[in-house]
Amino acid sequence: MKSVRRPRRPRRLALPLAAVALALTATGCAYLNDTQTHDFYQAADGVNINETGLGVRNAVLVVDESGSATLYATATNTTAEDGELTLTGSYEGAPIFEATVAVPAQGVTQIGAEGAQQVTVSGLAAKPGAMVELTVTAEGQEDASSPMPVLDRSLEYYGGASDAGGASDAGGAASDAGGATDDGGASATAESDDEG
Repeated sequence: MKSVRRPRRPRRLALPLAAVALALTATGCAYLNDTQTHDFYQAADGVNINETGLGVRNAVLVVDESGSATLYATATNTTAEDGELTLTGSYEGAPIFEATVAVPAQGVTQIGAEGAQQVTVSGLAAKPGAMVELTVTAEGQEDASSPMPVLDRSLEYYGGASDAGGASDAGGAASDAGGATDDGGASATAESDDEG
């Protein structure tokens, strides 16, 4: 019997074909699965409200053991004119604070940090882990609300959270909420001390 010899394909083609097949298979994974960077998500502790116009970024309410709390946030203004927004917090339907913040055009105003405008709440019934409703009101915009987390001072950068009476930056101004006790047993004050 005569053996039939099959023609052999060159081995030189096998390696590049395998590399192309592997590359196509590996890139197909991202095609079928959404990449997290394609979706907007809040990567910080707090909540963002209003991505354009007047709004806030990374808003959190930090409470200490005595029930005193401080609002930490950055008020933003993406418009070409100076603006003013009102921040209102409520817990279980009862108002716990209200503050008015001036924000320069295309600028930001810090709230809660050392040397920034202070918004404090005393006697807060909400414990760390609870959610407080934050509403942002600005002229010419619809009111926007979102649940805002209540945190404790265990994170190092919130260590001085209950120190009230800080100074405002050049664009900051605040209105006193009257310090009146509401149904939730909390009283709120907003303080500002312009440095010049």
